Amino acid sequence: MSGGEPQGTDACGRDAWSVAGPEGTGGGSGAEMGAPSSAAAGVAGDGGRGPAARPGGDGQPPAAAAARRLIEHLRSGVPLPPNEPPLTAGRARLLARAGDLLDTVAAKGSRALALQANYGDGKTHALRTIWHLAAERNFVVSNVVLTRDTPLDRMDRVYPKLIADTYLPGAAQPGIERLVQGLSPGSAVALRVLRFAEDNLHPKLHAVLRNLIDGGSTEAVEPLLRDLAQLDMGLAEVKRIHRGNFGGTLKLERFSPQRDVRDYFRLVDFLVSTAGYTGWVVLFDEAELIGRLGRGGRARSYANIGRLATEGMGCAHLAAVFAVASNFYDTVLARRHDATASAAWLETRDPEGAEFCRLGIAALQEAMLLEPLTSGNWLQMMQALLDAHETAYHWSSGLTAPAFWQEVQKLSPETDTKLRTRLRVAIQWLDLLMQHGHAPQVRLHSGAYEVPLQETWADEAAAAQQQ
Repeated sequence: MSGGEPQGTDACGRDAWSVAGPEGTGGGSGAEMGAPSSAAAGVAGDGGRGPAARPGGDGQPPAAAAARRLIEHLRSGVPLPPNEPPLTAGRARLLARAGDLLDTVAAKGSRALALQANYGDGKTHALRTIWHLAAERNFVVSNVVLTRDTPLDRMDRVYPKLIADTYLPGAAQPGIERLVQGLSPGSAVALRVLRFAEDNLHPKLHAVLRNLIDGGSTEAVEPLLRDLAQLDMGLAEVKRIHRGNFGGTLKLERFSPQRDVRDYFRLVDFLVSTAGYTGWVVLFDEAELIGRLGRGGRARSYANIGRLATEGMGCAHLAAVFAVASNFYDTVLARRHDATASAAWLETRDPEGAEFCRLGIAALQEAMLLEPLTSGNWLQMMQALLDAHETAYHWSSGLTAPAFWQEVQKLSPETDTKLRTRLRVAIQWLDLLMQHGHAPQVRLHSGAYEVPLQETWADEAAAAQQQ
């Protein structure tokens, strides 16, 4: 095992970084270091390091609780929940580019941005950073992870997943219900929404909205709202609800989810604007999974990216952001000749789609590279980790950012060490320092990271705890 690389992966495909400690210190050979235990966190450090470390509980200050959640998520290598502010140290360039994107969308209309980085180098964290920046600027934000069941060539499958993870600014729970539940029958806003749907969208959507806003059936509200989020209501059910509310017969043209899902995007975009929000940001994670599709699926996926990048899928103020693994460009775009072959495949099947396909591939090729952090960026990151760890566990490490960075570099000397891996090592090193009161001496041994703490250290820590 080379220094700085993870030891295998866990069940979720995340890096399984192992830190082994001496017998009796809570770590065994190859055992993953977890959060500090209550007993270990209660051991006071020496050398004037301040009060004994202790984990926060339900009654801890909000700043300490937030810091602990940040540390625990970084330690486990998983993204923070949407309502938690991410770690942005060293990402000034990303913040500037994302800020420009949001300004452009607000002023000029829909745009797209692609982010490129190696696996484990912070793509998902970058999306979280954009999420919070957008929320601060009064954007509604949606997130979707592309999978085999949620392929980008089938926007009718993508739409329900992204709506299920849509947050209005300040909302603690996802959902778009608030965009329509406040519309009063006969109000100017309600009439405006109904007129937009009647003039611009599939008649089914106008019928759904009319029955939701003006209909008297309380039992129909839930299925109607569910259709706005999942486009799963058949025309027969819409007609039945309409007949119950208004007593008339409703005639509707054929509805195709694959074709007409575009109108659902347009409706949400219009509702977002009508509610007074700046715009709508949609984050697409793991876009490299396009490569798992067949030739036609890939071509249609590129076309959908092109539609989002140029016309926002018909939306006026939509920002689409795609996170793409760097190896996608070589293994898919280059080796499979998708840059030229995909548009050619669509030419005889969907000439308009072929042009969007070219535009989508161009958008991916212009992706912003999440470059490795510089030494200066890493110092900012180390200081942020120190501050968060000390706040989370109520202790003082006595370290400076340069000294901390020097220790982390010893554990992961390779320049290509994954960002996520290096952060996990840094946090686990702080955990050991806090628990044992002395800087742990960590070295590679038999494929695991071992921590040969001298027995006298444990004796001194025990004595300090009794004082």
